[in-house]
Amino acid sequence: MIGINFKSPIAVRRNAGRRLSILLRKSGLWAGILVLWVVWPAVPSLGDEDPPAPNFSVVSLQGSDLALKNYRGRYLLVNFWATWCGPCKMEMPSLETLHQKFKHRRLTVIAISNDMFGAQVVEPFIKAQKLTFPIGLDPKSEVSNQYGVISLPTTFLIDPQGRIIGVLNGAKNWAEPGTLLYFDQLLGKTPNPPAAR
Repeated sequence: MIGINFKSPIAVRRNAGRRLSILLRKSGLWAGILVLWVVWPAVPSLGDEDPPAPNFSVVSLQGSDLALKNYRGRYLLVNFWATWCGPCKMEMPSLETLHQKFKHRRLTVIAISNDMFGAQVVEPFIKAQKLTFPIGLDPKSEVSNQYGVISLPTTFLIDPQGRIIGVLNGAKNWAEPGTLLYFDQLLGKTPNPPAAR
């Protein structure tokens, strides 16, 4: 893919299996079984096709419902982040650039905060950064757990049919030319009406 080093969800699952295998060899069988029992259910089951994105519904900063089902027919970039995460905060302005460039096409950017204190810490940051894309609150990390997020930031690219087609662990400059070209090619040239908020 041009400009983005998204991992396929299948590769993420295979890498998790390799890491588990190494852990079993190095630390003994019981530790490996414990990790498998705790971590494996959080990783979506993957076959040879792109897996369906787990359904989610979170409250936005404005108090409205942000749900996966509301974005069918559009590409969705879901970024899991927190205000205490330095790399997360660094990539937010570039996510805003991506949002502004493609919001009237078939891409919606959503950032889901894992801050345990919710709106009281998230809202001042969002206002100071002048971010306009939808921000969801997941103070108990329930949606993050559904998606198998183990580090922040983690970003998922979901296609219009609701399948995960890319996963990126770590921060990214979403406004770099190669990334913008990637999304331009992904979305084609046809503008679509904005998604419901």
